[in-house]
Amino acid sequence: MDNAFLKIEGISKSFGSLKVLDNINLNISKSEFFGLLGASGSGKTTLLRILGGFEKPDSGKIFLDDNDITNLESFERPLNYMFQSYALFPHLNVYKNLEFGIKDLFNNFDIKDKVNRISNLLSIEKLLDRRIFQLSGGEQQRVALGRCLIKEPKLLLLDEPLAALDKKLRSKTQLELTTLQKKLGITFVFVTHDQEEAMSLSDKMAIMKDGKIIEHSNPENIYENPKTLYTANFVGIANILKISKKNNSYFSDELQIPISMNKNSDNNLTILIRPEKIKISSLSNDIVNSPNSFAGKILEKSYLGSFTRYEVISKNKVITVLDQNFSNNKDFNFPIGTDVFCNWKKESIKIVED
Repeated sequence: MDNAFLKIEGISKSFGSLKVLDNINLNISKSEFFGLLGASGSGKTTLLRILGGFEKPDSGKIFLDDNDITNLESFERPLNYMFQSYALFPHLNVYKNLEFGIKDLFNNFDIKDKVNRISNLLSIEKLLDRRIFQLSGGEQQRVALGRCLIKEPKLLLLDEPLAALDKKLRSKTQLELTTLQKKLGITFVFVTHDQEEAMSLSDKMAIMKDGKIIEHSNPENIYENPKTLYTANFVGIANILKISKKNNSYFSDELQIPISMNKNSDNNLTILIRPEKIKISSLSNDIVNSPNSFAGKILEKSYLGSFTRYEVISKNKVITVLDQNFSNNKDFNFPIGTDVFCNWKKESIKIVED
């Protein structure tokens, strides 16, 4: 067996005639923060539940630390599962919620020591006497996390761990969660439909669609070099162009411009240009037409703080541009209806599979 800490081999699962997971194969390393990203119905939560022992696969094997856990019940597996709802006990205070999973395993002195250590680690030591309804969403999230970690599992499974938090608190908690995971060295596997959350938390991530893993890699590679059109559109904003080869050169029929890139092929291709890779400037008479450039008109604009998002139309094709807002940049603010010039470097072009 290779060095995978969590090894998923050929996992399939159907509910009646609906195939939810189709031959899932995945290796996850020890101490890795691994994200399963997909839209609703992609199969990510079913896979997580199978890892946790709450669902049984129709076929396939699961190995954790070289041990086959496929047929073990959930309580027999050396892991814990943090539910999206947190599943805290409202009739118990924070201390009793934390001790719940270990109160039959240790004496009172050891229990108190473990509760104190995990509460200090999560900065909830001042909340131990409070009831759950007296806590904020972020505090409840940390209590739920503490209850999972107090048993010192080899693997922690998290179902949409930040879904209940507002945007500002979610960003803060993302940093806390990654710092905590690195400090503990426990392998985390989580599911989310939020691409920003997956990119922020994950060391590695897998994109799921229709019960299959489309591709998996580190977040930077998934974003910068997606292999498939689905991933390109699902992770981030994508400008997609169909290009054809004419007289030994590539051409975009949609924008009616020549395309220059580092790839040479005899086939028609689908290419991706991320909106932040496109430079936008005022249209002037001294602009020289060249490959990877076009003139257009601002159709829509949205101010996003550090960036302005423009929808630029040219030849009935709308291209999205994200322009960084520099205070000393005269060109950073284009009103709707303005004629503009857009261009990008050939290194910014990525080829994707349909």
